[in-house]
Amino acid sequence: MHSGAVIVYREHGHLTLGVVQKMVTTPGSSQVELIGEDGKKLMLPADRILFDCKPALIPTQSLTEIKKQLQTLRQQIQGYAQKINLQELWELVHDEEVDSWSWKDLAGLALTARPDPLETIGVLAALCSQSLYFKEKKAGYFAPRDAKSIEDTLHQQQVAQERAHAQGEFLAWIRARLADADSTPLVAGFDRYLDLLKGFALHGEMYDRRTQAQKLLEEIGFRSKGHPWEVSFQLLVALGIWKADEELSLLRYSIATSFSDEALQTAQDIAEFTLGQTDYTDLTSLFTFTIDDAETTDIDDALSISEEDGLITVGIHIAEASFFVHPGGVLDKAALVRGTSVYLPRGRFPMLPPLLSEEKASLVAGTIRPTLSFFASFDAEGNIYAERICHGFITVGRRLTYTEADTLLADGQPDPCATALQHLFRLAQTRKVQRVSRGAILIEGDEVKVRVNDGNVSVTVLSNDSPSRGLVSECMILANEMAARYCHRNHVPALYIAQPPPDEPIPSVANFPTQRVYVHAARRAMKPSQIGTTPASHAALGMDVYTQATSPLRRYHDLQMQRQIKHHLAHGAALFSEEQLQTIAASAQTSTADAKRCERESTRYWLLRFLETRKGQVVSGQVVRFFNGRSFIELDDTLLVVPINASPPPALGTVIQVVIGHVDARRDILSVRVAERSGEMKNE
Repeated sequence: MHSGAVIVYREHGHLTLGVVQKMVTTPGSSQVELIGEDGKKLMLPADRILFDCKPALIPTQSLTEIKKQLQTLRQQIQGYAQKINLQELWELVHDEEVDSWSWKDLAGLALTARPDPLETIGVLAALCSQSLYFKEKKAGYFAPRDAKSIEDTLHQQQVAQERAHAQGEFLAWIRARLADADSTPLVAGFDRYLDLLKGFALHGEMYDRRTQAQKLLEEIGFRSKGHPWEVSFQLLVALGIWKADEELSLLRYSIATSFSDEALQTAQDIAEFTLGQTDYTDLTSLFTFTIDDAETTDIDDALSISEEDGLITVGIHIAEASFFVHPGGVLDKAALVRGTSVYLPRGRFPMLPPLLSEEKASLVAGTIRPTLSFFASFDAEGNIYAERICHGFITVGRRLTYTEADTLLADGQPDPCATALQHLFRLAQTRKVQRVSRGAILIEGDEVKVRVNDGNVSVTVLSNDSPSRGLVSECMILANEMAARYCHRNHVPALYIAQPPPDEPIPSVANFPTQRVYVHAARRAMKPSQIGTTPASHAALGMDVYTQATSPLRRYHDLQMQRQIKHHLAHGAALFSEEQLQTIAASAQTSTADAKRCERESTRYWLLRFLETRKGQVVSGQVVRFFNGRSFIELDDTLLVVPINASPPPALGTVIQVVIGHVDARRDILSVRVAERSGEMKNE
């Protein structure tokens, strides 16, 4: 091999040209000193040379000139490679009983008798760059692929080309819509790309297609502040796909926001409860009343109270949703998918169609409604003397709001409801004391209610000292305890709710500086509740057995328990086995857990939106926790907990004035700083 010869060798798997400078021979080895396409000198073992291209260059030329000439030769080789028809070559050899062919043999079949050397190396270049028809089995030897693999690869290439074309159209549509949304309509064919962006915006780093989404974002070239998934959200807003205040929690947890036409028609076709139903006790002689929030429309419980022979009998009447919703039916399946009604600041998404949950099954005042009624008779000391459960029908005599009920309790005016409320309140207080004596852990913190109307956010803190709320809560606990006790005594399979006790006893409220500090400490100490078919105690409520059966219009768990008890009352046998209940519970629990997360996230988002309008304002809060050397305060008007920097750290229970700092609801950011005037800091 002479100086100036142009040779072909492989570098990192790629064909590369070089100009020989000289041969260097030593005992046992032979190397070539050459100049590569990059204009750099290198030593190459002689056995790595694949082909001598025959053209010769003057080796003494400048490196720049040699590099230029090698680039020209490469272009010629690439031109020859593009002319090689590998399909024809494959058709020529694939039936031959030859495992693999050398590239030179294949070149001899593909070219004329006296080809140009560069044309010959063009065949090798084609074989190396196009793997559709031939596979390199070892250096320089190629085997024809089978027809099926070629067909599959061609199909994959076609699909890839179609996707690339579709993505190109999508990118063009994106740019056009960002430039002028009014004249660029939405296109249904782009759903797969928009879904990719939506998934990234909803799930962020946890999105299983995050890599593809980030790549698509990069190709779009949209710029905005924040993490890539936040950029994806901003892009969807800019495109008009989402609104700036989109309820992402609804989408994140796939909350059903509407019912199928079939479910709505089924609800329409169901007849209302009428008199004459067998096995229903007429309870219309009882004066019953409901107590709910003013905006509540799905009313699923009513109360009554009567006195006879020195006993006070409390009636807790639960809307019988099971009369209208049959197991396995269209409405039942819709309810199971939802698991629970979802209550968000901007509205609610019911478990059952409103025609049932707000009308036919709801305990609307003045209408006859079927119920599963729980009766408990108490002696003068507030101990249960007798109890029974029946399914009957009532006519609610009066609807009260919590505010109206509290007013009646406070005023003591002569009123049938006021008298009933006074009796119920005293019994509720006695029941609470009894539960505490059995080990109940009372954690009575305030709650926050957020409502959004026409973009305006209103925030109300509901005090834990509302007498009527406490009264209703105790009545529902009583009914649920009776339901669990009925199932346990009669060996009816049930979905029990249990809660293990905390690892360490929780000190009484008196051992904490304030009620709020106690509530936060107690909540952290409590273990999560558990649902199962084995009866077990509930630590927080102080119950030996417990379930939930008082909200069948809103919770699927309660609907199932109502069905189970109702069927046993009528037939003396259970409707569902333990295994069936466990299967149903597992399905409903997942959707219910997602619904609760959705409610928490949505409420927090709108609380932060509320605070966005109050940046720079001074608000008060109370120190409720120390953690990792930092103080955390609970803001009075939103009950949001936020860390503060204060030196020295204030004591637990200290009331502090803080200034609302940086707030970004969409990014879940809230920061505050202690107000400058130390005189604004005090203890409750």
